[in-house]
Amino acid sequence: MTSSDNVLQPDEAVVEQQLFRDVIGRFASGVTVITTTVDGVDFGTTASAVSSLSMEPPMLVVCLNKTSGTQAAVLKAGVFGVNILAEGQEELANRFASKGVGKFAGLNVETGQTGVPLLSDALADLECHVTESVSGGTHTVFLARVAIARGRDGAPLTYFRGRFGRLENVREDTAYKAMRDLVLTRQVPLDQPLELAALARRLDREPAHIAFALMKLASEHLVTHTASGQYVATPLTVELADELFDAGCVIEIGVADRAVGHLTETDIATLEGYAATLSRIVADDAPDIGEFLKARYLYRRYFVGLVKCSQLTDMYDRLGISGMWPQLISDQPWWFQFDVQHHARLARACRDRDVGRAKQVIYEHTDHVKILVREAIADAGGQL
Repeated sequence: MTSSDNVLQPDEAVVEQQLFRDVIGRFASGVTVITTTVDGVDFGTTASAVSSLSMEPPMLVVCLNKTSGTQAAVLKAGVFGVNILAEGQEELANRFASKGVGKFAGLNVETGQTGVPLLSDALADLECHVTESVSGGTHTVFLARVAIARGRDGAPLTYFRGRFGRLENVREDTAYKAMRDLVLTRQVPLDQPLELAALARRLDREPAHIAFALMKLASEHLVTHTASGQYVATPLTVELADELFDAGCVIEIGVADRAVGHLTETDIATLEGYAATLSRIVADDAPDIGEFLKARYLYRRYFVGLVKCSQLTDMYDRLGISGMWPQLISDQPWWFQFDVQHHARLARACRDRDVGRAKQVIYEHTDHVKILVREAIADAGGQL
């Protein structure tokens, strides 16, 4: 096989939609409100797909959904404003992200030199003339020349993993994820205090962000805050594992109740695809546990994501202990122990729109996994 055999051709299948959403959500971006006016009516929509294109001449790229009224208005007007939001302006971002009229009501709005409405309290604003527009999937891509730009002191509002927040929130979140991985994969000892300065150097993070991560992990019972004010990694016991799996089960049952009877063919086919991948992995001569756990995670996260609630998906992620699975079962014939047919049965229940059967499969799988973990913990002496 040559290296060219592994190169995807332009007409080959692209990345699965939910995976793309999850991965691209890890790219932190600024938040803007695009504004314009047509026939005396002001339009505005929240957008994070905004980027500088060139310095000479000053140009921007702005992407707007084709279903947006603002997109149609920009096409007609040929001019628009880019209002860069500041931290603390989440309410503005949510207001302009919604459908409907009256978005400008009660706001401090001024008219720019190009005639577009501008949000007076924004961190910065730019007035732009459209030079070209092209279609890109579900969006219209505008290339625009910047005519006027103004900036004010302050910090930007950011958009990261489906949420608006401060730039500091992004740093805290990345520190939390890195620290959680260290704890779950047992790259830190169970019987020694977690030293803040040493962890900050190890992860190349600010000590304050590591402190935030440890507090968050303590709320999840993955680390323990001792009476002396130190943090230590919490051993995984049967009781803690049962609590985590039961909480995840509750979320999955709620998703089944709300989503199973209303899925698209694409959703069902995606679940079936993941189930087929899992079956293929365990059928290999030497199954790869890392590959298996990744496919399993993508299946279950896609299922929970069917309700289109990023907060619920994040909560579900925080209950997961996938980082511990290699330590729990990698030295065993795990491919015989995992009930991989569960995923196919759940996908079948979704195709049949059978909510009751989907819930039954979820309960059965939860019980099966709990038994596996209990046995592994018992073999390890009662805790891991």
